Amino acid sequence: MRYGIVYRIDRRRNINPYPFKGTFYTKGTSTGGDDLFDEPTEEETILLETECDITETSRAFAAGAITASYDVYFPFDFVSGTLNINRGVMFKADMKGVEIIGTVVSIGTSQLGGVHVYIKCSEI
Repeated sequence: MRYGIVYRIDRRRNINPYPFKGTFYTKGTSTGGDDLFDEPTEEETILLETECDITETSRAFAAGAITASYDVYFPFDFVSGTLNINRGVMFKADMKGVEIIGTVVSIGTSQLGGVHVYIKCSEI
């Protein structure tokens, strides 16, 4: 404080509300062709790629399994499209070097045009 003037740094001005890129997808297995000896391949069908914000909500380590839960927030324009994401859909994102891969547990929408998705991740 100098001469009665309060100096304030407004950090919110430079904050990106959706700093990460996330992908919602489904997994499926297909065979390469009509040959019975073709190896099956795992395919990903992308449902939605979006900018998002991700927050870890909980984590646990028990019996050799690591689990973590994340809240994912992203914008969506319901006027121009419908949201085709359901429970059980897979989600992946890269949080500046931390890879998030999990399953959608619940979905909620906002009247302000945003979507909140709860993701559960587990590794053994």
